[in-house]
Amino acid sequence: MGLRYATILLFGRITSYGQVIMLSRQPDSINTIIEQAPNMPCFVKTIEMQKGYVDVLHKHCWHQLILPLQGLLQTEANGALFLVPHTTALFVPAGVIHESVAITDTCFIGVYLNPMCGRDYGATIKPVAMSAFLRELVLTIRKQCVFNTSMNVEPIALPTIQRLLEVLYDQINSAEGQTFKLLIPQDRRLKLIFEHLTQTPALDLSLAKWGEMVGASERTLSRLFVREFGSSFGLWRQHLRLIYSLSLLATNLSIQNVAHQIGYQNDSSYIKAFKERFGMTPQRFRLGDHGI
Repeated sequence: MGLRYATILLFGRITSYGQVIMLSRQPDSINTIIEQAPNMPCFVKTIEMQKGYVDVLHKHCWHQLILPLQGLLQTEANGALFLVPHTTALFVPAGVIHESVAITDTCFIGVYLNPMCGRDYGATIKPVAMSAFLRELVLTIRKQCVFNTSMNVEPIALPTIQRLLEVLYDQINSAEGQTFKLLIPQDRRLKLIFEHLTQTPALDLSLAKWGEMVGASERTLSRLFVREFGSSFGLWRQHLRLIYSLSLLATNLSIQNVAHQIGYQNDSSYIKAFKERFGMTPQRFRLGDHGI
């Protein structure tokens, strides 16, 4: 399996999606709207994606803020996979090529920001902490930036929207969110391990055994993990498993079953590792209770 398809399969086997179809974009695409309203400071669109939908590699000439309302979205960009759950938003700068996959039935708000208007947001893709304030701010901006399918943008109270965008800028640049990110290996031998573990995260092979399978010594693989990830194999595998578990938490599986499916012998060990990595328990993540 080529690495490009790892994006599609990372958080669920192909059979869990049924047949994955590369659906074409709707006529009223984001870039079409941008082209027809180039002087708008921003616009907002609520987007629904069915489980398994792949929004193939693309880019926008405006910045994008992805704010999930429900479901789980996975975005690949700049050699990394970002999982975008309901606990965080994701800022994607203008011009960044990215691809998104709906891991579950997903609904999110896309805020598109004209880089020619207002502040310099920078060129780095980054998570933004979700808060009740940010959610209400985006919903308020959405009310000011309504458009219809005939591309006729509703009148905007520019002074009001510009003030709101100033606040949004501050939120994006100050509210750093939890990074649900998994770097994609560059070395072909690490890629093979990555592909196996993203399909079956409970695999509990030693690094020496992996070396036999991919044609490298344990010592060589150990050096490669440090070079590419600054981490031991064990810590990298734990991170991969915890990232994988986020998609399982979007299902009806019990916490115990989630733990077992990713290779933990008991749920208490999984809960401890999850809390140490993400600052909250799996149950709190599942319920969307972020202390706000």
